[in-house]
Formats: sequence, C-alpha cells, structure tokens
Amino acid sequence: MPRWIYEKSELGCGENPQGIPVSILNMLRRRAVVSAEQIEDFLSPAPRATYDPALLPDLQEAAVEIVDTADAGGLICVYGDYDADGVTSSAMMYSVLKKLSPNVRFYLPSRFEDGYGLNMESVEDMASEGTRLLITVDCGSTNLAEVRRARELGIKVIVTDHHEPGEEGMSDCLFINPKRKDSNYPFKELSGCGTAFKLLQGIQRLLAERGDERFTKQDLNDQLDLVAISTVADVVPLLDENRTLVKYGLHVLNSLRRPGLKILADMLGLVGGRISSEDIAYNIAPHINSLGRMSRADSAVELLAGEGSDEELREKASEMIETNRQRRRTQDETAEICLELAKSEHYGDLFPIIKAPEAHEGVAGIVAGKLKESLYRPVCIVTESAEGLLKGTSRSIPELNIHDMLSSCSDLFVRFGGHSGACGFSMDPANLEELRERSEAFMRRELEARPELLQEIIYIEDVLQAGDISEDFVGWLKKLEPYGKDNERPIFAIENVHPGGIYRMGSEGQHLRFIITKQDRRLQCVLFSRAEQFLDLMLSDLPLDLAGELGIDEYNGKRNLQFTVRDIKRSELND
Repeated sequence: MPRWIYEKSELGCGENPQGIPVSILNMLRRRAVVSAEQIEDFLSPAPRATYDPALLPDLQEAAVEIVDTADAGGLICVYGDYDADGVTSSAMMYSVLKKLSPNVRFYLPSRFEDGYGLNMESVEDMASEGTRLLITVDCGSTNLAEVRRARELGIKVIVTDHHEPGEEGMSDCLFINPKRKDSNYPFKELSGCGTAFKLLQGIQRLLAERGDERFTKQDLNDQLDLVAISTVADVVPLLDENRTLVKYGLHVLNSLRRPGLKILADMLGLVGGRISSEDIAYNIAPHINSLGRMSRADSAVELLAGEGSDEELREKASEMIETNRQRRRTQDETAEICLELAKSEHYGDLFPIIKAPEAHEGVAGIVAGKLKESLYRPVCIVTESAEGLLKGTSRSIPELNIHDMLSSCSDLFVRFGGHSGACGFSMDPANLEELRERSEAFMRRELEARPELLQEIIYIEDVLQAGDISEDFVGWLKKLEPYGKDNERPIFAIENVHPGGIYRMGSEGQHLRFIITKQDRRLQCVLFSRAEQFLDLMLSDLPLDLAGELGIDEYNGKRNLQFTVRDIKRSELND
C-alpha cells in the first residue's frame, strides 16, 4: 500500500501576491518560486527566464569555428544519439547548418552495432570521408579517447552535451556542457537539444553581428518545437529556463509549421493548438524513440529536418508509426520473458538484475521501467551483445540514485553512464555475479538507513477544501503547466468523504465512476483499472480519503469537474 506524504506548507517563506490561492502559492514555493517576480514569470504565458549563451564556456569560440568552417566549404558532421533527445538535437543542428553550407551531413550510431556515444570506427570513417569539423549533440562528454583520435586524424571537434562530464575533462576539443565544473552558466539542467540550441543562439548572434541573414532570429525561434520535444522526452526538470523553452516551444509545435511534424501529428490524430506536454511524453516522443529502439533512427532525423517531398515525409512518418506498433508488441513479449525469469530464478531481491538472453535490447529500458514500477525497487535488464559483452539497462525508484550505486561498481564495467534515475553499462559476463552481490549489499545498507525506501510514496500537494472544487481553481492549476519532472501534475487529497452513485465501467467492469460531496460541492470521480482492489472498501460505508488529480472532463461539448483517483484509504478523521 502506498505511503502518503503531505507536502509542508510554505506560507511565510516568500511574497504573497494578492489574488493567488494559498495552495497555489505553496506549490510554487515548493518549486523554489518565491519572489513576486518569479511567481509572475512562472504563471505567465510568456515567461522570460533565460540566460546569455555566452556564459557557457567555449560557446562563442564554437560558433566562430562552425561559421568559418561552413564558409570555407569544409565538411561538417553532426553526430547524435538514437533517442528522442539525440534525434531532435541532430535534426535541429543538421537543418540549421544546411542553411550555412551544403557540406553538412549527420550520423546517428546504432544502438545495436555502435552503442551510445562516439566510437572509434565512426571517427575513422569520418576522417576517411574528409570531415573537417565534428559536432556532437547529446553525447560526447566522456568520449575522451575518441575525441583525441579525431584530433590526430585532423578533425576539429565541438562537443555539445548535457550528461555528466568525466573527471578528466575534454581538453582536446571545444566543450559545451552546462554541467562543466568550470561553467558559470546559471542553469545546469538543459536537455541535449536545449544545449545545442544555446549554441545556435551563439551562431545566430555572430551572423547578425556580421550582417549575415542566412540564419535569422525567426529561424532560431522556429527550432523551439524540437527543443520542447527533447526537454519533455528526456525528463529533465521543467523549471527555470527549461520551462521557458518548453512554453515557447509548445507555441511553435502547435503551429505545426515543421512539415514532417505536421504530417506525423495528423497521422497520430493530434490537433494543432491543442498539443500538450503530455502529448509529447506519451505520443510524439515514443514514436520518435521507436526507430532507435528497433533499428536505426536516421529516418526520424530526416522527417524532423524536412528532408524530402511531402510523399517521402509521409512514408517516413508511416514507418515510424508502424515501428512503434512493433515496439509495443516486442515490449510486451520482453516484459513477459523477464517476469518469468524473475519468478523462476534468483536475480536479487532488493535490486533484481535479470539476465534475459532472449529479450530485445531496444526495449529493455522500457521493460526495466515497468518492472521498477510494479516491484517498486530498482531493476536492471541484461542482454547479450555481438561482441560477447553484456549490456545492462537499469531504472530506479525516485528515492534512490542509481548512478551513485552503480558508480561504486564502475571497476566492473567496460562502459558506463547515465543519471540518478537510469543507467546503462557494458561488462564482461564474468563480472555479473559480483555486480549482483555488490548491488544487493548496497541496497541492504540503504535499507538499514532508510527502512521505508522500498515503499511507494504518493506526494500530496495539498488537501482540497470545498472552495477549491471549482473551475476557477482548475484554471489556476492550468497556469502551472507544462507539467513534467520537478513540476509534476499535483496530487491532492480529499478527506473524510462517502462515495455514492458507484458505477462500474469498462468491458470487464474494471473502472469505477462515483460521486462525492464536500459540504455543498458535488464532484464526479473516476478510478481506472482497479475496481476490484477498492470496491469493497468503497461499499463499506466507512469515511474515506482520496488521492488524485483535479481537472475538467470534456465530453460531447459538456464540461464537468472531475477527480481522477490515484489511491483510496480509510479516513482517520471523524465524521
């Protein structure tokens, strides 16, 4: 049973503009939005929080290098990644640089043949093709040896990335990363595409200073749709500058002015003017990701960059949609395999590391995430690679930093990288058992210090009062969008209520609809997929507490307040 944790009230911790509900102010302050200026900017449809790209080390030098190489006719290669952040970064950088020179190409590694980041074979190939400048997007921060080899072969290198840099630094190239230890850039949490966008800001500024209109300010702003997709898809914090980029990016995305995205949106049934961050997270991004998960993602870059006729773009969009269907089928099959293995063999109680030779490597991360949610503990899926190494993909619960845990085992890995919620590695099969032993020992130590670590938590933003059950309050919640990491859609509690008018929905009666009354306010509630779990409790006539999301249900032209229930428990309050 999940544990409910009520967020602390933050009243008295900042300014209190008139007219804003107290619970909204508390939510803002918990997101470090405190001053009147910060509050106004956060709630504004046109936020201003953004920073000078020149504050990023090496950025201005990189802008000059790119423009000079383009003007000299040198071959430029954009080297990206196969996920949604890497694909959008590559499409954005490639399409913009094509405005400066015809001698631009892009390269995305294969998840299955190349793995993540730069690799030596690709560097050698680029040199043989005459590449003069290599620009990485969403990768490169730990590819010290590969960058050094590129320099030996006469290729200049610009690394743009947002992942944690290696301890050695990147002295052989221009290195643009907000997480650089010597960086004074005020915001460290840009996506890979967001970081590349800052470089494009520098390029546009340089061209404007030179009186060159090949890439204008409007051209720059037109790239924000891809920045919004990457920022949501890569699950970086939707606060500060990222919030600004996504808000403006959603405006651009909803205009559907990018031909490939318009075609894809039409095929997915998305309507311009109504596309939200949730549409990115649960529809657009999975389709972009699917190509890199199942094969190669080159056609995704071409679609987003507008490479080809409308008919060719439709073919690429159709391929993406069909590949995503295949991904879903494969994901279900892989999940079934991993669940059976987890039941039949001992892979670790506290941190299951499941070796699944038949599992599809491309969906291993999604399956690890699904198992993490159902088991509520970190999970790793291990598959076999062609080189004889094992590849691991792990996902973690929010309360545990898996990067810290696996960093303590870094001597067992050939390659390793990631962040607090997800990590990947490759390793010699002989080290697998030691990894399991060390990981279990790490988890035991964590549980000794935090006994409730593996109990699911629902964070309650506030307790809804009768006066909050209104369309006006939902309007204030709307101003907190777009939702995402560190600005999640708020979960509220409604306390001491008796459900009535209970009605089962769905082909198997798996959903519930019911009504609650709080003082004089009636509120429609829905509970999805767990009717059997809660029906007896709801019919017991006991006072209940509900946890869920408040919103508007629009159906057949009618608007009704609706509470989407996440959890139910017996109330500890008296009637």
